[in-house]
Amino acid sequence: MAKFDITAAFAAAVGNVSDSDTSREAIEYIGLDKLEADPGNFYSLTGLEDLAANIELCGLQQPIRVRPTEDGRYVIVSGHRRWSALKLLRSTEGSGDRWASIPCIVERDEASQELRELRLILANSSTRVLSPAEVSKQAQRVELLLYQLKEQGYEFPGRMRDQVAAACQVSAPKLARLKVIRERLIPAYLEVFDRNKLPEQTAYVLARMETALQERLANMLPNLPTGSRAEELLELAKAGTDWRPAFSCPDGSPCKRGDAFLRHDLECFYGELCKGETCCLRCPKAKTAYYACERMCSKAKAARKLQREEDEAIAAKREAEIQAKIRENVQLRAKRLAAAADAAGLENEASILISEYGRGLTVGKLRDWAAGHFDQDDRLYPSTLNARDFSDPVRLAKDLGCSTDYLLGVTDELTGPPETSTSAAKQARETAPDSGDDDGPWHWWPEQPQKSGLYWCITGPMSQGGSLYWWSAEKERWEHAAMAFPLSPTVTIWMRCPQLPESMDWQRQEDPDGKK
Repeated sequence: MAKFDITAAFAAAVGNVSDSDTSREAIEYIGLDKLEADPGNFYSLTGLEDLAANIELCGLQQPIRVRPTEDGRYVIVSGHRRWSALKLLRSTEGSGDRWASIPCIVERDEASQELRELRLILANSSTRVLSPAEVSKQAQRVELLLYQLKEQGYEFPGRMRDQVAAACQVSAPKLARLKVIRERLIPAYLEVFDRNKLPEQTAYVLARMETALQERLANMLPNLPTGSRAEELLELAKAGTDWRPAFSCPDGSPCKRGDAFLRHDLECFYGELCKGETCCLRCPKAKTAYYACERMCSKAKAARKLQREEDEAIAAKREAEIQAKIRENVQLRAKRLAAAADAAGLENEASILISEYGRGLTVGKLRDWAAGHFDQDDRLYPSTLNARDFSDPVRLAKDLGCSTDYLLGVTDELTGPPETSTSAAKQARETAPDSGDDDGPWHWWPEQPQKSGLYWCITGPMSQGGSLYWWSAEKERWEHAAMAFPLSPTVTIWMRCPQLPESMDWQRQEDPDGKK
């Protein structure tokens, strides 16, 4: 029995024209209209315009291989693209009879249909750049033909897979991948693969998925998944993930949004895969970030909206209560300040400076607040119009025509005793007997201490903190508490420090030459 040789068959299929003058083959000019395509040809006919232009310029460089039929026509064995390009050229205007007949290699041997078809495949394997889909079809057909030839008595050396790979001129591993794609890919994806719209790697990953999962993906996705995301889904599926949630909806019914969870995992970042394990209502990422989940369940949306509205209502009620209390306190403070403005005869248009941080008011606004009339855009805080809100109490007291004691709530008298000159008051304090409390508890700057010693000073616009300073009465300046060098703090109020305990006492380093 004949021993089948792939190499010999290939050589017979693509032998040179010069070597074809035998009883089996001959070159003949045959009318283009007498040729017909082989029904078994599954190769795509692409790039015909470019091929036609090349033939028009350079002529037909390689004859078309054909075999005669019983009705006087010829079936193309190899050269379907050339034949189609020639028909395209002949259909163009002005071509005349140039392409009416073309050179053909006519096969007249008695080879079987299987062997002739195998020759066609072998020829195309060497003359075409085949897509993965074409290679998979080719391999599938070659394997069937080789088994049929085996039944006819041909012998094959080695494994069938190696013979098919040699005939298709691909590696055995690639052939195995393409076989998985051809046999396990669902028709919806296989059709896209055959049109060269589905990459081989993605097709191979999809083909390794269960048929049910492939069909779910095909039904829900308008676009094809990427290869990397398909790999991730395959690994999740192998681990037991089926995207069919076991929890209940917010209304108590079983969750039926498995496909929605699957679609979510196809479209999100890898670190955000939910796998159908958490209800959208309990997912901390759903509708909370810039990459908000658009697959969120409508029932979960409704429940979360209701919860959000309830939370907002509670917050609004609490804020209203806080604002009402703030307005109540501001009204009381405004009444006190407005009384001073009334006594001073200030017009509504007069401005008063409350805070260096931008809180300036008109006397009219102050009177409105005193009457309990607040605008929607009035910015009120717990500290509004209290002592901490006053950047310069001395100036504010002068603007309102009242004393600082009235301003700060120490007294209800708008004005204090008649002022004496600073020099006279200083002289009186210097000559008065030492009572031990002549500096009082708290004093407002620019009033100065009359005795040297340690003082606790609050600096800045009524800040909550303070610092310890030394007042030099002789030099009338503030100095460092422990060392005699001058400082320039912005003192708001000050008070004399009591005697320090022994544990905190230290020896002050006085300036030995008295120049500092």
